Amino acid sequence: MDRFEDISRKKESKVKRAASSLSFPSVRNAFLMIVIGIVAGSQIFAPNKRTIQAIVGMALVYVLWNFSAFNALVFIAIMYPFPFGIAIGNSNLVLTVIIFLIFMIRVSAKIERFRSDRAFNLPIIFIMASYLLSFYGLETSAEAYRAAAYHTVNIGGAILLFYLVINFLDSEKKLHTMARVMVITAALAMTFTLIETLFPGRTLVPMWLYTSHKTRLVMKGLRMGGVFHDFELNAEFFALNIPIIFFMLIREKRLALKIVYTTILIFDLAMMFTTITRGAFFTLFFGYSYMAFIFRKDFNFVKFVSLTISAIALIIVLESVVSRYTVSGSLFTRVFATRLEGGIPVNRAPAWTTYFKRGMQSPLIGHGPFWDIDKKEMDIPLYPHSIYLFIFNITGILGLSSFLFFLFRLMKASMIRFKASIMSSPFPDAFSKVLNVVLVMFLFDQIKIEYLRNYIYIYFVWLLFGVIVATKNIILEKEKEQIDADIPLRV
Repeated sequence: MDRFEDISRKKESKVKRAASSLSFPSVRNAFLMIVIGIVAGSQIFAPNKRTIQAIVGMALVYVLWNFSAFNALVFIAIMYPFPFGIAIGNSNLVLTVIIFLIFMIRVSAKIERFRSDRAFNLPIIFIMASYLLSFYGLETSAEAYRAAAYHTVNIGGAILLFYLVINFLDSEKKLHTMARVMVITAALAMTFTLIETLFPGRTLVPMWLYTSHKTRLVMKGLRMGGVFHDFELNAEFFALNIPIIFFMLIREKRLALKIVYTTILIFDLAMMFTTITRGAFFTLFFGYSYMAFIFRKDFNFVKFVSLTISAIALIIVLESVVSRYTVSGSLFTRVFATRLEGGIPVNRAPAWTTYFKRGMQSPLIGHGPFWDIDKKEMDIPLYPHSIYLFIFNITGILGLSSFLFFLFRLMKASMIRFKASIMSSPFPDAFSKVLNVVLVMFLFDQIKIEYLRNYIYIYFVWLLFGVIVATKNIILEKEKEQIDADIPLRV
């Protein structure tokens, strides 16, 4: 009897194993493998561009869905300087929108929680409303409407990135990681600029990684546009990253990483010189003076003098090396040749005067986000070379006041721990003080340049804005937790 029971149990176990081997996950995986094999075989035999793009897109969505939210943000923070063209826009816009949509699906499924900051929602609504209203002042042409729509969609994508940052960057550990990621991204941009300096005009990957120079002849005086293909914004990028790299250097305790950060800092300054951009040099000098003032409690007089002398010596050496041994030129020559006209640089006066008059033609809502410098009434086509004049021209007083309102809130957020020590205070408190320096430098430099003219650079700017707000939120959350921990339990 027992023998028959054993045989029946064995038969039942075999049936169960057979059933489990034919379970839904197994059948699904087998079906997917067959489909993938068929599609891959057909594309190897007769490749179709749209089919391949669709496959890559679905694979990307699958990866992003299975990524943690913060890892997806890190991916964007590293890749944004290297976008590639897609039919509906660049990859920065597409990736940001996809990640945001996945995040909203998770929010609707109650897997994630959406966080917004009341202090910034209203000015951002005003900014986007000013863009929409400015369409009324556009030229009545299909080209103008297409360009205006593209510009508006890109600034909308950058704002989505801003909200992704303040949602995904929610702890001190993640903030420290993001600071390192920002340094890594800057180092990658420096590497690209170095390649451009050594091999001007070289295309690394067609239609993706290429330099903006149209000649491969060895020349002098070439200004390096880097990943942004714009030497002025490239210079500003390097200048704004210097306080962050310096902060990571002085906070680091391990010798090996100190050496790495020191190397990156010198590398950053050298690549800034290859742009031969005076404005970034003045911005860096202004930022250093401001940083010396607000960090005065962390550095005594001897340390400050030693640091200043070292910085001056490094600048002189790097300027000499770049001007003599690269295809770039001398930044100091351009700096000393600067002439002012009524307190305004001579090469800025025509642009500022012209675009102030143009802005006054439609002062309330502006002329719309379309910008064609070839049609402007100037001898040499130029942008306004001022973010404030740029916004005033495209969205009028409404857009400019909204942007200034946003900047006021942002400045207030960056000053939440203005009395913190960059050496001994907790990382978020000290980092917020450094971000305040970066923001002040950005506002100063944007007097003579406009970040909105470049659809790669806008993602750096709004990522920076998001990090400032996220840092403020982390500080407040930590403060709240401390207060709750100090409250005695009521019986």
